[in-house]
Amino acid sequence: MKYEVTLIDADIRHPMDGEMRFAIEVDGERKAVLEYHWTEEHFTARFVGHAPSMPAPAHPTTFLQAPIAAIQALKGPAHALPTDVFRDHKITFEIT
Repeated sequence: MKYEVTLIDADIRHPMDGEMRFAIEVDGERKAVLEYHWTEEHFTARFVGHAPSMPAPAHPTTFLQAPIAAIQALKGPAHALPTDVFRDHKITFEIT
Protein backbone atom coordinates (compact mmCIF):
# COMPACT_ATOMS: atom_id res chain seq x y z
CA MET A 1 0.00 0.00 0.00
CA LYS A 2 1.38 3.38 -0.99
CA TYR A 3 0.83 6.24 1.43
CA GLU A 4 1.39 9.92 0.64
CA VAL A 5 2.85 12.31 3.20
CA THR A 6 1.80 15.95 3.19
CA LEU A 7 3.15 18.79 5.28
CA ILE A 8 0.59 20.30 7.65
CA ASP A 9 2.91 22.78 9.34
CA ALA A 10 6.42 23.14 10.68
CA ASP A 11 8.46 25.47 12.83
CA ILE A 12 12.13 24.53 12.69
CA ARG A 13 13.90 27.21 14.66
CA HIS A 14 17.28 25.50 14.72
CA PRO A 15 18.52 22.02 13.74
CA MET A 16 18.17 21.01 17.40
CA ASP A 17 14.89 22.85 18.11
CA GLY A 18 11.73 22.43 16.12
CA GLU A 19 8.44 20.78 15.43
CA MET A 20 6.57 19.58 12.39
CA ARG A 21 3.31 17.84 11.57
CA PHE A 22 2.59 15.62 8.59
CA ALA A 23 -0.58 13.98 7.33
CA ILE A 24 -0.62 10.43 6.00
CA GLU A 25 -3.07 10.27 3.12
CA VAL A 26 -4.51 7.66 0.79
CA ASP A 27 -6.32 8.86 -2.34
CA GLY A 28 -6.46 12.37 -0.90
CA GLU A 29 -8.09 11.27 2.35
CA ARG A 30 -6.27 11.92 5.63
CA LYS A 31 -5.76 8.70 7.55
CA ALA A 32 -3.43 9.84 10.36
CA VAL A 33 -1.31 12.73 11.60
CA LEU A 34 2.35 12.54 12.62
CA GLU A 35 3.72 15.00 15.16
CA TYR A 36 7.43 15.49 15.80
CA HIS A 37 8.97 17.83 18.39
CA TRP A 38 12.61 18.05 19.38
CA THR A 39 15.05 20.10 21.42
CA GLU A 40 18.62 19.49 22.51
CA GLU A 41 17.22 17.63 25.53
CA HIS A 42 14.52 15.43 24.00
CA PHE A 43 12.75 14.08 20.93
CA THR A 44 9.05 13.23 20.81
CA ALA A 45 7.20 11.59 17.94
CA ARG A 46 3.48 10.90 18.09
CA PHE A 47 1.21 8.94 15.77
CA VAL A 48 -2.35 10.31 15.90
CA GLY A 49 -4.56 7.68 14.35
CA HIS A 50 -5.40 4.00 14.68
CA ALA A 51 -2.62 1.93 13.13
CA PRO A 52 -4.60 -1.36 13.00
CA SER A 53 -7.32 0.40 10.96
CA MET A 54 -4.99 1.84 8.33
CA PRO A 55 -5.48 0.46 4.79
CA ALA A 56 -2.23 -1.48 5.26
CA PRO A 57 -1.83 -1.88 9.04
CA ALA A 58 1.56 -1.58 10.68
CA HIS A 59 3.00 -0.69 14.06
CA PRO A 60 2.74 3.06 14.81
CA THR A 61 6.53 3.35 14.92
CA THR A 62 6.65 2.19 11.30
CA PHE A 63 4.34 5.04 10.34
CA LEU A 64 6.53 7.49 12.27
CA GLN A 65 9.81 6.27 10.77
CA ALA A 66 8.91 5.63 7.12
CA PRO A 67 8.06 9.24 6.17
CA ILE A 68 11.29 10.54 7.75
CA ALA A 69 13.29 7.96 5.80
CA ALA A 70 11.49 8.92 2.57
CA ILE A 71 12.19 12.62 3.15
CA GLN A 72 15.86 11.99 3.96
CA ALA A 73 16.23 9.88 0.80
CA LEU A 74 15.01 12.82 -1.32
CA LYS A 75 16.86 15.57 0.53
CA GLY A 76 19.52 17.20 -1.60
CA PRO A 77 21.87 20.18 -1.49
CA ALA A 78 19.00 22.60 -2.26
CA HIS A 79 17.10 21.43 0.83
CA ALA A 80 18.34 23.16 3.97
CA LEU A 81 15.49 21.74 6.06
CA PRO A 82 13.62 18.44 5.80
CA THR A 83 10.43 20.38 5.07
CA ASP A 84 12.09 21.93 1.98
CA VAL A 85 11.78 18.56 0.25
CA PHE A 86 8.00 19.11 -0.02
CA ARG A 87 8.60 22.06 -2.37
CA ASP A 88 9.72 19.86 -5.25
CA HIS A 89 8.86 16.27 -4.38
CA LYS A 90 5.80 14.19 -3.69
CA ILE A 91 6.63 12.21 -0.55
CA THR A 92 5.41 8.62 -0.47
CA PHE A 93 6.23 5.41 1.33
CA GLU A 94 5.03 1.83 1.07
CA ILE A 95 3.80 -0.62 3.67
CA THR A 96 3.64 -4.22 2.51
